[in-house]
Amino acid sequence: MGGDEVTRLRALRVKVAGTRREAGWRQALTQAILRRCTDEDIPGATHREDLDEAAEHAGWLLAHDCDQWSFALVGRVHEVRWEDFGDPADRDVAITMLSEADDLREESAWFSAADHEALAELLLSRHADRGVPYDLDLAVDRLRAALRGCDDRASALYLRYRLGTALATRVTGQGAGPADLGEAVALLENVLPHMPEGDPATYQATFALGGLLRRRGLANGSATDLEAALAHLRTAVSLDPGDTDAAVLLGMVRLALGHA
Repeated sequence: MGGDEVTRLRALRVKVAGTRREAGWRQALTQAILRRCTDEDIPGATHREDLDEAAEHAGWLLAHDCDQWSFALVGRVHEVRWEDFGDPADRDVAITMLSEADDLREESAWFSAADHEALAELLLSRHADRGVPYDLDLAVDRLRAALRGCDDRASALYLRYRLGTALATRVTGQGAGPADLGEAVALLENVLPHMPEGDPATYQATFALGGLLRRRGLANGSATDLEAALAHLRTAVSLDPGDTDAAVLLGMVRLALGHA
């Protein structure tokens, strides 16, 4: 269906070029290409030349009308191209364009929870590569915005997990706010009982929560926090016995509690 739509729209180029219909045609073709490239039911449907074409059409639309929709469409094309081909330049463009679209949301009141989440994931990816605190701060803000606009229970659970782990990352850096530690603990304690066994995210949440509770327990002298940290880190080690980070933290907590 998606492929037929792309072929049909491409065939209209001669008819619409230079007419008032050209902008609508370019937008429809760009969206059709994106649907095909992101359709999980069509294996191998993503081709670099298709996304290059989509980027050209989206760029034309932005050059002719710098509205929120155009910025978001350019951002979406580069986001998909980054996800499929891994060029950091695409990630940078996607972040810039989606941020511009977000800045314009007051004018048209359109920026969904999914859009906020997509921007947050791009920022978290870049922060993991480059370690720029500003990217992490922006990602936390976008995750909060996504949560505010989310009305799906499963999606909200995932967003709380992502916000909790993002705050956990910020807690270990220089830009931590005074409430970050407590909020991260509360978020991860809330989501962990609902996360599926065997999911890598479950391990990440367990490990992060254990590390946070250790940090808080050492800071305030709370044996309760340290005991809770011990339990979560034991679980983390059992979930991934090869992860030396969890094993090292577990040993530190044992020492803090005076356990053999």
